[in-house]
Amino acid sequence: MAITVKDIREQDFDIRGGGYNVDQVDDFLDAVANQMEAIIRENIKMNRELEAAKKELEAAVQAKEALENAPAVVEENKLPAFNEPSYFKNLETTLRETLISAQRIADETIDDARKKAKQIVSEAEEQAAAIEEKSAQKVNEVQADYENIKNAFEDYRKNFTDLVDSHAKLLKDSPLFN
Repeated sequence: MAITVKDIREQDFDIRGGGYNVDQVDDFLDAVANQMEAIIRENIKMNRELEAAKKELEAAVQAKEALENAPAVVEENKLPAFNEPSYFKNLETTLRETLISAQRIADETIDDARKKAKQIVSEAEEQAAAIEEKSAQKVNEVQADYENIKNAFEDYRKNFTDLVDSHAKLLKDSPLFN
């Protein structure tokens, strides 16, 4: 079951004996929830940017295909006489250069969109890795704190037990109680 920000904010802990410091636990949970909210927002933003880049790439591909499949359009009023071969040669050269230029622009647009999409994904992965590393570090710190508290408690319990045992022995050995 995935833990949500709401789950973290509403989590309650039982308090027994000395227990945990409630304010510290609440502060920590608030910090974790805030960090999760930031990660979720960043993830949503990155996904939107990625989708926009994909749409841009798709539009560029469609434009390229439209240029490749577009029929030559000639206005009826500007048709030359069939005895002007140089005009057709110039027209053919101009159309060829225009198509090559349009093809080059479409290719550049596609390449730019792909680069942008890769960059967005790479940045998102880097940010996710950094956040994951910070979270792992924080977990390790909390685990170390827990171990320190646990060890201190065990030492205290041992010392207290030794103290009670020594006082019981003193009382037992005392002439007042024999």
